[in-house]
Amino acid sequence: MVAVQSLFGCLVILLPVMWLELPSGVSLRLTAPADKTSVSLSDGSHRQIVDARFAPYSAVGKFKGTMTCTAAMILDPRIIVTAAHCIMERDGSIRRSTFSFQPGYQVGSNSAKFDATVWAVGSRQSVGHETVRDAARDWAILVLDRAPSRVQPFVFSRYSIAPLDLPGLPLELPAYTEDVADAEALSLDPACAVSHVVWDTLIHNCMAGRGSSGAPLLVREEHAYAIIGIQAASIFEGDQGGHMAKFVGSQAIGSWMFMKAALALSRQLNADSVATVSSGDY
Repeated sequence: MVAVQSLFGCLVILLPVMWLELPSGVSLRLTAPADKTSVSLSDGSHRQIVDARFAPYSAVGKFKGTMTCTAAMILDPRIIVTAAHCIMERDGSIRRSTFSFQPGYQVGSNSAKFDATVWAVGSRQSVGHETVRDAARDWAILVLDRAPSRVQPFVFSRYSIAPLDLPGLPLELPAYTEDVADAEALSLDPACAVSHVVWDTLIHNCMAGRGSSGAPLLVREEHAYAIIGIQAASIFEGDQGGHMAKFVGSQAIGSWMFMKAALALSRQLNADSVATVSSGDY
């Protein structure tokens, strides 16, 4: 848990999404129209279950690291990005050499499972000892052992970090969350937006829950979706005593924070004809 001073002039506490709980008294109501399944919350929020076998959602998958998270392919079918805390222990160490990724996963499908090796991380994510700088670098890039077939990776958004460019920008957040179908289907918040930019991260109002860490924050650009960030945490306002008072929004790591590393790996993969790729610094 990290306490920092916000732009609102009050204390803010950042909690990893894996600890996010639904507000007391909020219940789920499931309905199943002919064309899609919807999930409605009693507080008025709304998500939909989408078919992960088809673009653009086929580039999103269930990631199993030190916990179950979400990840997405970027630039190349063998490159995936997720939240760094999804691969780390509570002290920030990385003790496993490989993790698993299932693109286009949904219950009942025969989605293939791929081994994923860590190539680079933004910063160590240590529970209880995290700084604002570390929180803004909660990203990890991994290399798959082989390329999934017929999947189009996401490209990076053309939007810049300039604060005036982003507030109000419409977003989508596809994620595997435990409060929707027990994370056995990909759910989507189709109608959310950026509220502001702070500490090189995007604050937005997309619905998130357990398992959504690492999920791609998508923006529509012309005829396709591009990635503008990855889901990392939830933010709560607090009083002067440090007690949580109100949920403010969700935090995503801006894609500009890991773009350089992803582009470097993409160039290496394109230049290298062998399957082994050297690890980056982490």
